[in-house]
Amino acid sequence: MSAAQVALGPVAPPVPAEVTDRFRECAKDVDQGRGDLRDGLRWLGSRGLLGGGLDTRVALIEAIAGECMSSAFSLWAQGMVIDYLDRGGVDDALAGSLRLGETVGVTAMAPALRDVAGIEPVPVVGTWLPDGGVRLDGPIRWASNLFPGALVVSPVRFDDGGRAIVRFRLSAEGVHVKASPRLLALDSTASSSVTLEGVHIPAGDVLTTDLTGFVTAVRPAFLLTQTAFCAGLAARAAAGAEQHSTGLNAELRPDIDDVLAGVVSVRSRLHTWASAPGEAGPADLLRLRLEASAAATDATRLEATTRGGAGYVATSDVSRRLREAAFLPIQSPTEGQLRWELSRYA
Repeated sequence: MSAAQVALGPVAPPVPAEVTDRFRECAKDVDQGRGDLRDGLRWLGSRGLLGGGLDTRVALIEAIAGECMSSAFSLWAQGMVIDYLDRGGVDDALAGSLRLGETVGVTAMAPALRDVAGIEPVPVVGTWLPDGGVRLDGPIRWASNLFPGALVVSPVRFDDGGRAIVRFRLSAEGVHVKASPRLLALDSTASSSVTLEGVHIPAGDVLTTDLTGFVTAVRPAFLLTQTAFCAGLAARAAAGAEQHSTGLNAELRPDIDDVLAGVVSVRSRLHTWASAPGEAGPADLLRLRLEASAAATDATRLEATTRGGAGYVATSDVSRRLREAAFLPIQSPTEGQLRWELSRYA
């Protein structure tokens, strides 16, 4: 068995072949703006594949990322919003709609992670209302899945130093979504910024007032599912590089073997900790996420190198994976944030 076959080998639980087939077929249309990511979420929801255990979600996101990173990224956000509602004790019709893919979820929680890490305070400011609800004002500087009617989960900061996690719909009065800019890749993910001006939410949509406790609880899933889409892209590109490591490209074999070994290491820890997230410490999860991103960057560069001109064609799968990998170092937590936090543990 080759190193690439090991890197792409079976994981537990297995992902049905119809899943990878479906997202492989839609990848080019999604990348070129002709496909709608919501179709993929509804397709998964109709098969009961949204939500579920962390090990199942990690395997699913990883498998889809190897075929269509945009779809895997959208699925990551959807799954995290389902997690947030579960953690907040919410099990209503809207939560059920998320699991079916009928409502799209937006995770605007990156500022919460930065706040808890001591990097910068949450930018959205809340004002308590007499009925226990909250008025929201301020920016969400970047989020994805910003489709009409989507459900957003976001942290809020109060003048007295308090914090909360709330949910609201993009259709709520006072929510202003900026038009999505053109991106190098993942252009179909409806990614942009949001401004909140006097958005009123009821008391029942306040998930918690314990920001630190909430972030501590959801952070393992947040980082492991992000690692999953990095690992899926890395494994797919590394296998492509190995497939074309013949002729003159045989000189690249040591580099390819190094990348494959890195992918094997990342995937081994990823699936072990997805089954038992309590076994990994905070630094372990940060380091794994950082290594997975680096593996994807290295693997896609080598795949493009081995494919030569064929991979340089803008509409090729190889070119798409190279562009997708360029996103990973800036995805929050960014490479800079990951390194900064790890330095504090050191």
